[in-house]
Amino acid sequence: MKKTVQELAVLLGGTVIGKGDAVIEDVKGLAEAGLQDITFAVDPYTEYLPQVHAGAVIVEKEVPAGDNTLVVVENPRLAFSQLLVLFHPRQSVTPGIHPTAIIDGSASIGEDVAIMPYAVIGKNVEIGKGSTIYPYVFLGDNVKIGEGSVLYPGAVIHENCVLGKNAVIRAHAVIGGEGFGFATEKGKHTRIPQIGNVTLGDDVEIGACTCLDNATLGSTKVGRGTKIDNLVHLGHNVEIGEDCFLIAQTGIAGSTKAGNHVIFAGQTGCTGHITIGDNAVFAGKSGITGNVKGNQVYAGFPIRPHMEWSRTQVYLKHLPEMAKTVKALQKKIAELEKKLEQQ
Repeated sequence: MKKTVQELAVLLGGTVIGKGDAVIEDVKGLAEAGLQDITFAVDPYTEYLPQVHAGAVIVEKEVPAGDNTLVVVENPRLAFSQLLVLFHPRQSVTPGIHPTAIIDGSASIGEDVAIMPYAVIGKNVEIGKGSTIYPYVFLGDNVKIGEGSVLYPGAVIHENCVLGKNAVIRAHAVIGGEGFGFATEKGKHTRIPQIGNVTLGDDVEIGACTCLDNATLGSTKVGRGTKIDNLVHLGHNVEIGEDCFLIAQTGIAGSTKAGNHVIFAGQTGCTGHITIGDNAVFAGKSGITGNVKGNQVYAGFPIRPHMEWSRTQVYLKHLPEMAKTVKALQKKIAELEKKLEQQ
């Protein structure tokens, strides 16, 4: 594909500063971009633009850029993602049902659905129009899949779970596995039946090998627009709000409720039965042990406000020196006390 910078700017709703007639053939990262490529830069990386020689650079404001043509847009990252889709469209899938797929006669399949080899579709399943079911996907009884959804190879959706429109379920994710609930008496563990389900809002994405347990009763819930990375675990009856980010290896114990726009960075661990406010942000490896107010950034284990944690980390670096100082002071105090005793 070839497009001029001006054509791309019109597509993105941006303004060209420089050579609008330059021809672009591909989309590249800032370090790899050449004269036929378009890339993007946001602060603080814009300071390196004079060293870059790309066909065009997407930015959010005019900055010193050497010999680069600029395309100024409101959101460079979003614009860059649009160009990735334009220049590198995803593999198209032809609608139809492969003869090796096993589909119960009671299932309802919408228009333009693709069901690939060896998928297994249970009783009373509903699959919305335009959805794609890749090989070896399992859909349990009474599962509902919203239109435009994509389920990648090996994904498992257990019985009674509900996925909204445009759901993306990556390879080998498990939605609705039985929640981890046991009653313990005299050291022996007896399973408590987990008879609920999992519900996902529209535009939710679930990463590879991520596991969302079903509820004991009711539903484990993920709100509209939330994106969950690979290798994340949500326990039974967890509720995650809208437009949240859950990054790899995050684990959230049962019955915790998180508000909207919450970010859990990688390897965050969260105890159960707590409430987390809107817009809370947790740095990587945070340990959440109690209720959390929203609109603040947290870090550490147990978590504390990020600035407080940062100051503590600075002191920790000086602990060996401080220990020596304390020992020296203790020695001097002991000497002074001895002198006072001798007087």
